[in-house]
Amino acid sequence: MPAPDNIYQNDVDFTTLALQYPDFAKRLKPNRQLDFSDPESVRQLTKCLLHRDFDLTVDLPEDRLCPPVPNRFNYILFIQRLLDSTSPSFHQGFDPDRQVIGLDIGTGASAIYPLLACRQRPQWRFLATEIDEKNREYAQRNILANALQSRIRLIDTDEKGDRLIPTDQLERFDRIDILITNPPFYPSTQSLDESARQKSRPPNSSCTGAAVEMITPGGEVGFVAKLVDESRRPANRSKIQWFSAMLGKLSSVGAVVERLREQRCGNFAVAEFVQGQRTRRWCVAWSWMGYRPANDVARSLGGGSGVEKKLLPAITEVEFEAAVRDAGVEGVLDMIASEIIQGLDGVRWKGDRARGVGMFMSRDGDVWSRKARRRKMAVGREPAAGRNRASHAKETGGGNKRDTDTDMKDDDDGTNSNLSSDDEPEPALVVRISITPSPSPSPSSSTTTTTGTAPTARIHMRHLQGPDPVLFESFCGWLKRKIVAAAMSSLP
Repeated sequence: MPAPDNIYQNDVDFTTLALQYPDFAKRLKPNRQLDFSDPESVRQLTKCLLHRDFDLTVDLPEDRLCPPVPNRFNYILFIQRLLDSTSPSFHQGFDPDRQVIGLDIGTGASAIYPLLACRQRPQWRFLATEIDEKNREYAQRNILANALQSRIRLIDTDEKGDRLIPTDQLERFDRIDILITNPPFYPSTQSLDESARQKSRPPNSSCTGAAVEMITPGGEVGFVAKLVDESRRPANRSKIQWFSAMLGKLSSVGAVVERLREQRCGNFAVAEFVQGQRTRRWCVAWSWMGYRPANDVARSLGGGSGVEKKLLPAITEVEFEAAVRDAGVEGVLDMIASEIIQGLDGVRWKGDRARGVGMFMSRDGDVWSRKARRRKMAVGREPAAGRNRASHAKETGGGNKRDTDTDMKDDDDGTNSNLSSDDEPEPALVVRISITPSPSPSPSSSTTTTTGTAPTARIHMRHLQGPDPVLFESFCGWLKRKIVAAAMSSLP
């Protein structure tokens, strides 16, 4: 069974672990604490946690990195949430039937990320690369030891390190859902030694990593910048939905985000992993596709995070309250469909009245603003042939012949089809609109937009797909004004 998400919320109880594993008990000091400067003690801790919590057996070499389990597991939990909130089927939350293929760049001797991921999600599979021969041998051994060779495969890669993504090896796969990597921290041996001195301990006293695991030109920022550049190549950006990297320095987050913005990537997520009192790691994930993560995933930061607000991605959720008619939530949904959405060209709408959920899609972008209306009026003055084509597009939902009831779907309807077929361009905007009754009117609330004693509803808009966050904000502002105006006109 998958381990619970909060399994490492508290520090590991070494005494309890020692009762289960005699080899680990031998490493405890008289005060029942662990000497983290002793490499063998650290290896025993990793082995025992993997076995107890994930039923994984691993063999770790003495002269290679020994991964701490809790922060590696945090990375896996984050990519689970990231993929759960950006499914091409628009299913929100864990979909036990969704098959995921991941790619781990530099899997290490333990192959810990693929092992943890496949233990957590039975439908997940992983590809992994490794340029160090000894790491590769141990990784294959650990995959076989856990009978996961049918789900985890080591693939050949560029041993010179000229390319990080093995594009040629991925041709046989239709898609890769997530790329993960934990890059080397340091740009040189000198910087590694200096870091050790600043931590008031002898260099490498508890760090058994080989140079290939610890050092790379430009450090982790240089590594991830190269990965960003490779991700832009057409063969990679069209096949791999998400790219991600775990970072060991807070300063690296800003450098990576700036690199993404320089490359005009607006779909990214920033996460912080906190383990214990001092250990912090960060992750930046990005995508060239249009599926947008939920706010709490895209901005996965706890209180007291050192990540500057300016480095965070655009919001993907907007919420407000408005007075409702006597029909309640169903009436608001009907009003959106019949009085607001119906007048727009080239859009699709599917509503579920019972659940108070609607799905809005615009293939061509802004069709609701004043500028769009002026453009529509200009089209109306075109020759008759042009008007006929425009009319036909409206009747068929923008030219697509499929029925909207089968084409549009929401997170719980069990379908796995896309909004558009494979030969159609990605829609400019897809928004999920959820309407729930508010407990009571809240005139003093900052989210309340109407006054009086009429019952209110909470309208939540979630950006599901589309490359432009400004377009999403424009739609939300327009829809909010329309709903509030309609609500006010219905009040006595």
